[in-house]
Amino acid sequence: MSDIRDILGVDEATLLRMAGAGPRYTSYPTAPEWKDGFTETDALAALARAAQRPAEPLSLYVHLPFCERLCLYCGCTVEINTNHDRPESYLDAVERELDIVAGALGRRRDVAQLHWGGGTPTFLKPAQLERLWRAIARHFRVLPGAEVSIEVDPHVTTLEQADLLVALGFNRVSMGVQDFDQHVQHLVHRDQTVAETEALVSRLRQRGVEGLNVDLMYGLPGQTEAGFAATLARIVALRPDRLAVFGYAHVPWMKPAQKLLEKSHVPEAVERARLFALAVQTLGAAGYELIGLDHFALPSDSLWQALQQDRLHRNFMGYATAPAEEMVSFGMSAIGDLGGAYVQSARSTKEYEPVLLGGHLATIRGLLRSAEDNLRRAAILSIMCRMRLDLDELERRTGRTGLAEHFAVEWAELQRFVDEGFARWASARRFEVLPRGRLFLRHMAMVFDEYLRRQLASEDGRKRFSQTV
Repeated sequence: MSDIRDILGVDEATLLRMAGAGPRYTSYPTAPEWKDGFTETDALAALARAAQRPAEPLSLYVHLPFCERLCLYCGCTVEINTNHDRPESYLDAVERELDIVAGALGRRRDVAQLHWGGGTPTFLKPAQLERLWRAIARHFRVLPGAEVSIEVDPHVTTLEQADLLVALGFNRVSMGVQDFDQHVQHLVHRDQTVAETEALVSRLRQRGVEGLNVDLMYGLPGQTEAGFAATLARIVALRPDRLAVFGYAHVPWMKPAQKLLEKSHVPEAVERARLFALAVQTLGAAGYELIGLDHFALPSDSLWQALQQDRLHRNFMGYATAPAEEMVSFGMSAIGDLGGAYVQSARSTKEYEPVLLGGHLATIRGLLRSAEDNLRRAAILSIMCRMRLDLDELERRTGRTGLAEHFAVEWAELQRFVDEGFARWASARRFEVLPRGRLFLRHMAMVFDEYLRRQLASEDGRKRFSQTV
C-alpha cells in the first residue's frame, strides 16, 4: 500500500496528535446533555409543535432490537433471543405507539424517508414484517419516490424475506458485513460468508433494488491490512451503491461485552488510520467518492448528489439525503428529532412494552433545544455536511445577525486547521474544508460545541465518546 501520507495527506505524527475522544455529531447537543426528566408530557408537546407544519414530510424510523446472537463490537441497543415469536408483543406496543403519535401529529402524515433498523429487522418472520408495514400504512402515507430502507444481516435474511421486502416497497437495503476475514469474525462473534452475501445481493438486484449499502468496520481486533484488503476487493466486486466504513467505537463502559475484545489486540490510532487509508485508496480506485466522515458513494448515488446539491444531512442514522428535516421514531430506545426537541424512549423492551400497552408513550429522556443550541447545531451540520461554514449563509438560514462577533473565539480556533493544511479561508467569513481535512470533520465541529470542554475535563466525560481517529 502507498504511504499513509500519500492517501490521507497526513503523517502518523499528526494522526497521533489529533487522536482523542469526541462526538460523532449525529445530534447536537449530544446525547450526554439530554435530561432524564424529559417526560411523556414533553414528548406530546414536541409532537404538537411538529403538527403545526402539516405540509412538511417526515422521516420515520422504527427500531427492531432482536438478534439471535450478540456481535461483540455492537454498540446498538439489542435484545438477544432465538424465539421468533417473541416480536409479537413488541409489535403490539409499536402499533399502540403509532396510534398515539399519529393522533398527536394531526394532519402531518406524509413520509419522505422510512427506515427500519436494529438489531436485525429480518429477525421478524415474513408475517411479522407485513404486519408492521400495514400498521405504518394505516397511519402514514409513504410518498412516491420516498427512500424506504432497512438493515439486514445476510446470514439470517432469507430469499423469501428479500422478495417480500421488495414487494412491500423497500428500495434501499443496508447490509452489515464489517469484515469477511474468518479470524476477525471469530473474534467478534460474527458468522457471515461471502457466498451468502453475494446471493442476497444478487437476489435484490434481480428484484430491481437499486439502492444497496454495505457497512464495513475498521479497527476491529485481529484486523490486518492484508485481510481488510481482501474484504475490500470482495466488496468492490459486489458493487454496492454506497458504503459506510465506520471506525470501531471501543466503549466497554457503555457496552460491557466489548471488554471481551481486549483479550485480542485492538488496533490503535495509527493502525486504524492505515486501515481507513486502505479503504480510501481501494474504493477511490473503484470509482467511489468519499462523503463526509465515513461514507462512500458512487457518483450515480443520491447521497453523492445530495452532497453536490447542498442537501446532505446528518442524523441518528449517519449521513442522509435530507428529504425531511424532522424524524419521528418508534420502538424501544428510539430517538426522535421533532418540534425542536430530541425525544428518547425506554431502553429495554421490559420497560417499553408495558408502558405503551397501558396507553402512554415510554419517553424517558430528551432535550428541548435552545436558540443557541439550534445555531450551533446549524454550524456543526454545515461543517459535517457541506464541508464549509459560511457566516453569511448561516445568518440567512437561522435569521441571526452578528455571527462574526458571536463566533469570534471559534473562528480564531479554526485557524489551526488552516495551518495544518486541512482547510482554507475562502474569505474572511467563509471556512472551507479541503479533501485531506475530511478525516478531521469531527475535530472542526467540536470547536462549536459549547458543552464539550466541560465534558472532556472529567474522566467520566471522556468515556462518553469514541476515538476520533
